[in-house]
Amino acid sequence: MTPKTKQNVKRNQRDVPSARRGLSLLEVMLALAILGGALAVIGELTRLGARNAEMARDQTIAQRLCANKMSELSAGLLVPQAVTLAPVEELEDQKTWLYSIEVEQLPQTGMIGVWVTVEQSPDIVSRPVSYTLVRWMMDPQYATTTTDDLTGQTTSSSASATGSSSGASSATGTQ
Repeated sequence: MTPKTKQNVKRNQRDVPSARRGLSLLEVMLALAILGGALAVIGELTRLGARNAEMARDQTIAQRLCANKMSELSAGLLVPQAVTLAPVEELEDQKTWLYSIEVEQLPQTGMIGVWVTVEQSPDIVSRPVSYTLVRWMMDPQYATTTTDDLTGQTTSSSASATGSSSGASSATGTQ
């Protein structure tokens, strides 16, 4: 190639529009639209994550409160009788959490079924959480009756044993 043709090639390359130095308005608008859409999706995911974290926290609190009430019933601190939507006393915000107890006599003698439900008040919380535990346990009234019956039987058998041994000893003493 001659030096003249080299200059002509360089001149032609400058005239070609492919060597531009910026972005068009359409490219900028498209990039901003993609960025806005991505930010909207990330914002929605953050909101959903925060709401699910709150629900998980409330579910954990409900499980703990329900287990505490069931333990109080099992230990005999509470009498197993029907209660409907009573406030939970162990929290500062007593109006938010409510508990209910249902008691049912089971076909097995001396056994009762106890359902404890802890829930948030629907008047205060927009998405209330609820948790229920079920346990079969000895009926306290049956246990008391059985204990009294056993105590009565033990007393009468002690008296008859005492009478027969005193009778035997008196018979032995007369010989």
